[in-house]
Amino acid sequence: MPIFFYRYFMRSETPSPPKQRETIFGCVKFGLIAITGTTGVGKSQLAIELARALNGEVINADAMQVYRGYEIITNKVNRSEMQDVPHHLLGDVEPHREYTVHEFEQDAIAKITEIQGRGRIPILVGGTNYYIQSVIFRKALISKNARNLTDSDVGCDPRLHAFEEQNAHKSNQELWEELKQTDPIMAEKWHANNRRKVLRSLEVLHTSGKRHSEWIRESNQAREQEETLRFSTLLFWLYADTPTLNQRLDSRVDKMIERGMFDELAQLKNQMSDPDKENVSRGEFTSGLMQAIGFREFSDYLTTTKDSSEREQLKTKGIDDMKASTRRYSKRQVSWIRNKLLPECKSTLHKSIRAHTFVLDATDLSLWNTDVRDKAIDIAKIFDSNLPMPEPTSLSETARTLLTDIKSSPNSALAWKRHLCTVCSKSAEESSNGVAREVWLNGDDEYQQHLRSRQHKKNTKYRKRMYPLQEKKKRI
Repeated sequence: MPIFFYRYFMRSETPSPPKQRETIFGCVKFGLIAITGTTGVGKSQLAIELARALNGEVINADAMQVYRGYEIITNKVNRSEMQDVPHHLLGDVEPHREYTVHEFEQDAIAKITEIQGRGRIPILVGGTNYYIQSVIFRKALISKNARNLTDSDVGCDPRLHAFEEQNAHKSNQELWEELKQTDPIMAEKWHANNRRKVLRSLEVLHTSGKRHSEWIRESNQAREQEETLRFSTLLFWLYADTPTLNQRLDSRVDKMIERGMFDELAQLKNQMSDPDKENVSRGEFTSGLMQAIGFREFSDYLTTTKDSSEREQLKTKGIDDMKASTRRYSKRQVSWIRNKLLPECKSTLHKSIRAHTFVLDATDLSLWNTDVRDKAIDIAKIFDSNLPMPEPTSLSETARTLLTDIKSSPNSALAWKRHLCTVCSKSAEESSNGVAREVWLNGDDEYQQHLRSRQHKKNTKYRKRMYPLQEKKKRI
């Protein structure tokens, strides 16, 4: 370990308690290294470099890379890129089988225990952040089914999709009234037209037998009073600024095409007529590997019977849509890390088992060795030696910016206050269709974001112009 690096980042603090052989849910509580970040930022490369330097093994935490096949479209590392580093939970699951977060949690903990039993360091890496959270944090108060639903609130959970289908005949108002009868606290938090949130709260009750509000309250209490981490954790957030990352992501899609992505899509097209692959034959993209970015975007291209010219147009549109979807996904990943994962980690710093978070700036790839690889290895060695950890914000200006103002705990739905925006709401007289429209925002963050939106500012200017006229008409 370079001495200059250690001295530069050393600070005076009480050393972390020594690692103990304490068993929680059948796993030994030693150290775990986790790597998160957006898609296309270099997480797999860093995991391999850390594993080679620290005698480690890699555990995949990407929800699409657990599935077998389609190596290009899921961006799995190949054998040569692994450099003889053992990889686990990579390409093990049949593409059309639903693999839940609960299954991943159990499988990953078993692998971590095996790796630690061999005297090696487990390195959990992937961009599916609710996978990572399910492993490093324990949610003892949540039933199996409820945990499957709530930990995977990513907008494409198959269980929520199935529950939605079962209740498709019900209107938004009917669903909300049902929630109001069974869980009035959560009904107060959601607007009747927020169908997905209402369905989510109903599903928690139906699958677990416990109200969503009760689960949230008990989880919040456990977070404050109990040890929430399974392992002493070192978390690296690999980051690249948005303009640079977007260019990198667009280029990666082009390279995927050069490597043969359309051969994989052709294979999918052949499978779409297979009656045994029910989710494929119906053209659904909400379960199994079908959720991967690319399959949905090229569905029209795969199924069209139009001539070659129009087919080529659909192909071009699919490429553009895939690039746009990838950029949007990376944005959601950053949002999850900042608003959910990092606050959870920060909430552990006053406890005996802690999650230490460090940001590594991967914006300039020419500086990878110094800004990413070497820093990560040095910090990991300090962590593994159970020495005082460096100050995370001192790594770089990027780290200081991203780690400033991180909340001490994740947002709780029970603490949310619903806000009515009177500026953007419209009465029946103001509405073009004669129907009143209320604009409700859930929580202070969403409300403040709305106040900064272009539409709100536009409506504010409009009302400032209209109100004097209305007042003048009243006086007349």
